[in-house]
Amino acid sequence: MLDLDYAEDSTAGTDMNVVLLESGGFIELQGTAEGAPFGDEELTEMLRLARHGASQLIQLQRAALEN
Repeated sequence: MLDLDYAEDSTAGTDMNVVLLESGGFIELQGTAEGAPFGDEELTEMLRLARHGASQLIQLQRAALEN
């Protein structure tokens, strides 16, 4: 999920903020374990999901600007 609401965010195991440029560069990367620590594999998966979500958002934004 992207951009969690308060109910979802307050119960998440990790608070991860990722802001990406269309080129893939990071503007912001901040992650905090809210309970148990997260490992390398979880971090890699969170970044993969963030990149995928950002790509989808960029496509939607481009489509909206074309209309």
